[in-house]
Amino acid sequence: MMISITPTPYRKVYNMAYTDTAVLKLEKAHFAGINYTPGHMVIVFEFCLFKKLIIENKEDLNFEDVTIYFLNTFIRELEVANVTDDKISIHLASCIFSGRVSAPKLSFVQVNNCLLIHSLFLLGVPNIRISYTTENIFPYWWNQLFKRISISFNYFTEEDQRYHIENPVKLTVTSTKKGDDRPGYYVMENNTKPYHIGYHLSETRENLLKLSLFVQYSGAGDEFTQIENVNLKSLSLTGNPDGKVAVENTNISNWYLSEFSPKTETGFYNITPRLPAEEETKLSIHKCNLDKVWFDNVYFEDFDRLSFYRSKFSSATFTSCSFPDSYDKFSKFTQIANIHYPENRTKNYDKDQYEIFLQLKKALDATGNSYESLKLQSISQAALRNITAISGGDKFILSTSDLSNDHGQSIGRPFLWFLAISIGGYLLYLWSLDRVFQCTGFDANLIGYYFSFIDITHRSDFLVDKKEINGWALAIDYFTKVLIGYLIVQFVAAFRKYGRK
Repeated sequence: MMISITPTPYRKVYNMAYTDTAVLKLEKAHFAGINYTPGHMVIVFEFCLFKKLIIENKEDLNFEDVTIYFLNTFIRELEVANVTDDKISIHLASCIFSGRVSAPKLSFVQVNNCLLIHSLFLLGVPNIRISYTTENIFPYWWNQLFKRISISFNYFTEEDQRYHIENPVKLTVTSTKKGDDRPGYYVMENNTKPYHIGYHLSETRENLLKLSLFVQYSGAGDEFTQIENVNLKSLSLTGNPDGKVAVENTNISNWYLSEFSPKTETGFYNITPRLPAEEETKLSIHKCNLDKVWFDNVYFEDFDRLSFYRSKFSSATFTSCSFPDSYDKFSKFTQIANIHYPENRTKNYDKDQYEIFLQLKKALDATGNSYESLKLQSISQAALRNITAISGGDKFILSTSDLSNDHGQSIGRPFLWFLAISIGGYLLYLWSLDRVFQCTGFDANLIGYYFSFIDITHRSDFLVDKKEINGWALAIDYFTKVLIGYLIVQFVAAFRKYGRK
């Protein structure tokens, strides 16, 4: 059974319950003789319950602006598909609902401080605004709505709150902050205990809502996307946006870029995983061209697993980003088709991983970020050593370079090796000449001769006459000279790492 709702402009529908499918038909006759009043919502539903609501419009209403406003309303299923008049807009504030809106003629859809029953599909809607704010929360009405539908707030924290958006022209997803509190808004339970949607108002600030945002672009005239100050369990971006995309000051537990190739300026600023993390945090870049993307203050090292699969990002801009500082930590940068199945590696996995590091290094070099670029230089050479096609000689060179100075990154490592080898070699040299570990008094002059020993240009008879030098002494002296010379070169190379080009 279907119930037809005849709208009366500027007359609020309050405290109604529709137990069958309700159809709100917007016809020109409903607005005949009505004067438009700027600043007022035209059709208003407040504190109502809908099992299913269908909104239809098949003709031009000849009215300046038709705003449909839902406040503190429960809509189990909202369906908006047939809309002809491009002056119709839908506003939902402090509502609980789910549904599918696929009406490209809508002026815009605004969702403020709402809870979703699993998901909301916004398909082809040109202008979308999703917001969580603190200044317009009325705990009493939230309490009344929860009581009326016999569902507690905890119900909405157990399942993901999914927004599925396709082909938006203008998309804004924002959240405001109040004092030191995290993004979200307040709900009162039992009129006593405050809740902060997104964070519990306690010292631990426990994450409550699991917001997931999926955005797909067709590359057909979108103007901008702004995602700011929100805490997301998941963010997925796919397609070829024409307009500017900006994701700023956002915490994301699972971040997916799939076949994402922006045509103009795209920026990701101050992105970290959402904490405390309920599960492993992931960042996946799958078949993307990120040459026009700027990563600024993105904390890559804080994600538990990262996948860069068949993607181009050597011309992307990376500024003030944090990367791991060792190859072991960098091993979580993987090259797999599906980040959820890390065991499914490609045949050339090690070479693919090496190529990832080279692309990152090239991108960092382009911005003059020598510090992070040098880390990538070291890590890429460590990855190169794992490639089976590399010859044994090259692997030996890479291994000794890693051991001696961390591929040119550490001056401490060659210095410590220098002390260990030179002192050890000198003691062996003295032992071969019977000058130490003997039942005789210690010759303090031997300490001074150490400095002659570490001079790689010293003569073989710097300490004793040639006739007293045996074969062991010559071999130890020569071998130690080679090692000391090599370590001096490695020390100088590491010391000049910021001067190299």
